[in-house]
Amino acid sequence: MKLSGHYIRLRGHYPHIAEHQEIDVTLDELALLLECTHRNVVLLLGKMGGEGWLRWTPKRGRGSRSLLTFLLPAENMILAAAKELVEKKDLRGALEQMNVSTLPDSLKEHFHGWLSGHFGYSSEVQGSKRYDTLRFPLTQAVHSLDPATMNFATEAHLVHQLFDPLVRYNRLTQTIQPHIAHAWETDAQRTGWTFHLRKGVQFHHGRELTADDVRYTFERLMKRAKGTLYSWVLQHIESVQAIDPITVRFQLTEPNELFLQFAGTGRASIVPADSCEEAGERFALSPIGTGPFKLTHLDRSMCVLDAFPAYFQGRAHLDRVELWSIDGLPDQDRSRALESFQVIHNYRLPDEAADSWQQVQQQGTTCRFLTFNLLKQGPLSDPALRGAVCAALERGKLLERLSGDAIYCADSFIRRHTERASASEPVRYPPDAVRTLLKRAGYAGERLSLCTITQYERDAQLVQSLLQEAGLAVEVKLLTVDQFKGEQRLYADLLLFSIMLDNDAELRIIDLYKSMQRHLEPRAKATVSALLEQALREPERDRRTELLQAIESHLTGRLVLHFLYFKRLKTIYHASVKGIALDALDWVQFKNLWFKP
Repeated sequence: MKLSGHYIRLRGHYPHIAEHQEIDVTLDELALLLECTHRNVVLLLGKMGGEGWLRWTPKRGRGSRSLLTFLLPAENMILAAAKELVEKKDLRGALEQMNVSTLPDSLKEHFHGWLSGHFGYSSEVQGSKRYDTLRFPLTQAVHSLDPATMNFATEAHLVHQLFDPLVRYNRLTQTIQPHIAHAWETDAQRTGWTFHLRKGVQFHHGRELTADDVRYTFERLMKRAKGTLYSWVLQHIESVQAIDPITVRFQLTEPNELFLQFAGTGRASIVPADSCEEAGERFALSPIGTGPFKLTHLDRSMCVLDAFPAYFQGRAHLDRVELWSIDGLPDQDRSRALESFQVIHNYRLPDEAADSWQQVQQQGTTCRFLTFNLLKQGPLSDPALRGAVCAALERGKLLERLSGDAIYCADSFIRRHTERASASEPVRYPPDAVRTLLKRAGYAGERLSLCTITQYERDAQLVQSLLQEAGLAVEVKLLTVDQFKGEQRLYADLLLFSIMLDNDAELRIIDLYKSMQRHLEPRAKATVSALLEQALREPERDRRTELLQAIESHLTGRLVLHFLYFKRLKTIYHASVKGIALDALDWVQFKNLWFKP
């Protein structure tokens, strides 16, 4: 610990003692407080005295009480230490430093005012060039930036900045467009797909991308396919062959009309065979791609992306993006930190900021829903009891207890564009109606288990409270993402899921139904399987939509699937920010951002 840190700890232990007021202390007390030996205490006090921070008058003899006089208020030193931590990229440590209850509000206001100037957009001229940096809030921890192992929206967004897939989906035209591959074709059976790659696409470490990298990328995904997102697409790939350095051919075991869409997802981003193989598991936190930005720093405090000048789609306007982690901060510190940035995702625009800030509603929608595990023998095998559970989860009451912007009732994955104003009104049940349904279903107080991932704990607790109020005994079981993908969730009665309905909505819905087949009873499983098989062979999007709607209707009709709510997120940005465009995940594309001085 630095000398200033020792003084702050020492001064904070005696908040009732004013500056220039003598107090009696022993070396034993100070050694315990500073967690060091008597000798080191004497050395530290001597150095603090030399700095003019305190006056120390020792008295001889073990146990003797010496005189200590504080000369410098700790507040000024705490402020300086917090600023120094920010300069060292440790936002969490700085906010913890300023969270001392004894600090006056005026000092905290001063610090947050300084912080606002440090974050957001900065520009400086170095020689003949202008160097532009955007500091951006990171509200989730980053565990993996490997396209093959990423799990969360924040990670997917960063992968989108660091990597490129073969093709890209255009939301406006609803068509697949060239990207790394400038052209492609399929055979008459629609099982053979050939992609022609652009020349000169470079990885961040300087090597040119070739067909061997594409082959390696997909073979690597195929080896990891079990339990991963879109694994059913990978299972249809029989072989990947590099015909020549810029031509690659895929052979499928059967037609899959979603294969081309999958090739345009972040999951299918192309990685360099040499570096990825050499790095192994370390590739997750030291990725190398072809994207408009390259990773230059990553730790628990921040992630730094620098512009990649050789990007094949043109250099980014920004020179650097610093993503500062505010994950895990107390609500007050989190809110104050967010206000210091100029582009913020998933944040409601304060009314008083309307003049200088703008907002754009993201197209993607998050949907929370429940499914019933019918493979588990228990009271929910009775459809009457499942109906009572659905009645207890009255969506009108659910929405009243949820806080946030753009939240409305969910009633379909397919009709997700329906806004609250035109959505069907949720059914309202009298207070005793659900208990009557439970009694008719023969419910005798059996304990039901509700399982979800740790990130959805708040939603699970809300569902639990509604069910308990109706007279159901419910316990919540939280799993990690990897555990939830495995067999552990199959021991639960109820499963709480979330799905992001964005550009990849069709893929995501099919992936969900593939996953749900693991806990469907045989007849429902057979029906879903047959409809999915038809959908994967259907080249017309509208007809695929009809088939997916048929699956949804079958599951809701059998009371196996119950919708909770939609949440449409927003991005807010300062009026000085130009070039705002949203990517497939409805996050701002850093490549297009620029700032008007």
